[in-house]
Amino acid sequence: LSAATAYGCRAWVNFDGTTASPSTRRGSGNVSSVTKNGTGDYTVNFTTAMPDANYGVAYGSASVTSGYFLLGSSTSPTTTAFRFTTWTTTSLQQDNPSPCVAIFR
Repeated sequence: LSAATAYGCRAWVNFDGTTASPSTRRGSGNVSSVTKNGTGDYTVNFTTAMPDANYGVAYGSASVTSGYFLLGSSTSPTTTAFRFTTWTTTSLQQDNPSPCVAIFR
């Protein structure tokens, strides 16, 4: 038990990054949709806006089928959405079959 301030997850999503827009969500919280903008380029849209754009993003992948995927932000975060791209370890922008994103603020 701690008396420290706790900061909860404000939004999260696990989705299929290989499907057409809107991407198929496997599970999510406070995410209205995931837009596929192009190959390995996604926008997570929030149901309820963040209080500001100064949030942190945790990213992972539930699959390494085509190599390891890294997160790269393609635009500045906004209160209503976060856009990002996925890449292979060989620096190729590529669809990720199982990206997972969590937003903390």
